[in-house]
Amino acid sequence: MTAPTTPPPPPHTFLKAGHDHYKAALQLSQDVKLAGPADHLAGLAAECVVKAMLMDFFGAQQDVPYGRPYTQKTPQDKRTWHEHMPKVLDHLQLIASGHRGSLILQQIPAQNPFSTPSDEWDVFHRYRDGDGFPPSRLPRHLATVLSLINAYDSAK
Repeated sequence: MTAPTTPPPPPHTFLKAGHDHYKAALQLSQDVKLAGPADHLAGLAAECVVKAMLMDFFGAQQDVPYGRPYTQKTPQDKRTWHEHMPKVLDHLQLIASGHRGSLILQQIPAQNPFSTPSDEWDVFHRYRDGDGFPPSRLPRHLATVLSLINAYDSAK
């Protein structure tokens, strides 16, 4: 009798999800009344593209059964979970090194636009309506997502 094995994590689709969220955010951004939801999707898009980079270029793995990405340098190290913006972009900036890392870091903002003190992006904003978001926030976040997508493409 063989021992049961743990199934492999599902293949990640972070890059595709990032593209899809970005396209949806662009469509919603055409309606001023939907700036809040558009900005939220921009944050999710950026998060997905960063996770794709961490998985595809920097050795992050997925847990089972949820497929959440994490980095673990040695078996003795605790896992660093790559959860949500703005922290996941900070993780990328710390982890990126070598040829691909320099290509990526050259194309993304040095200061994390999702952690601007006056209007930090937070996954829990999904529970808020669109009122009260600074008008400059959405274009800045959409531009960041596009820079992340371009950085991913150039690092392939």
